Amino acid sequence: MDTKVCIRFVRSDEREFLIDGTDWKIPSKGLDGFGSYENDITTVDNAVGDGGIIVSDRIAPKDRTVTAISRNPYLNDALRKSAISFFNPKFDYKMYITYMGITRWVEGKIYKFSIPSQNVNRAMEMSITLLSPNPFFKSYDNFGKNIASVVGMCGFPYLCSITSGTPKGITGGKFNFAKKVLLDNDGDVETYCKAVISANGDVVNPKIIINDNYVRVLDNMKANDVIIIDFTQNPPTVKKNGVNFIGHCDRTSAFDDMELPVGSSEISFDADTGSNLMNVSIYYNKLYGAI
Repeated sequence: MDTKVCIRFVRSDEREFLIDGTDWKIPSKGLDGFGSYENDITTVDNAVGDGGIIVSDRIAPKDRTVTAISRNPYLNDALRKSAISFFNPKFDYKMYITYMGITRWVEGKIYKFSIPSQNVNRAMEMSITLLSPNPFFKSYDNFGKNIASVVGMCGFPYLCSITSGTPKGITGGKFNFAKKVLLDNDGDVETYCKAVISANGDVVNPKIIINDNYVRVLDNMKANDVIIIDFTQNPPTVKKNGVNFIGHCDRTSAFDDMELPVGSSEISFDADTGSNLMNVSIYYNKLYGAI
């Protein structure tokens, strides 16, 4: 069993801070909120008889605390200055945790930070609390999938000759003209994806379909145009070449129903014309309540 515990903070300006047992170590009770979550359930009492009815449930924003202890008191001065400089409430942070061989991450703001003044010749203790609006851990991989990709193939033996009438080679791959793929979500809850549509020529009114629901963009795409539909944002965003483009979506588009439920989902794409000139990549993270 992998017993290594490592925390890596990445700030919104790309600076990083590592707690991996080198300069800072995590004590036995140094993680709080990583293995639990709270479900906020609202009920209404029955008008007649015992009990009640659950009318809603939600998981609120989540805070998680990391406590770390410095390894070398002789470096306290430098370690303290580095920590105080890095953990700034005005920045956004991603926190990656590796625990028992699994790496997952959350993002949020610094809710609390403490590095008390004490005997300078002893190990320092530091506490960081990150508040995450989205309470779920995300998978380390985003499982990027190009729906229109070339499907790799292989054959044996390989035959190739320049002589007339003899084999000229074998198929090394084929295009996925079915324009659909099954994506597996074995996380704890439903998740959402980001779709990146790029055009290799003229594409009219591209459409992304998840199970029986779709979002259609009314546009005449030209070669090298890129449309990004991001269902992970709240509310979802649609951008063409980096510019807000949500006003060009078909009114029948079902933004609220484009989730990837737990299990398998079929994702496909289409267009009024030019679907064979589309490249569509799907990115999504699986979500977990605890690690």
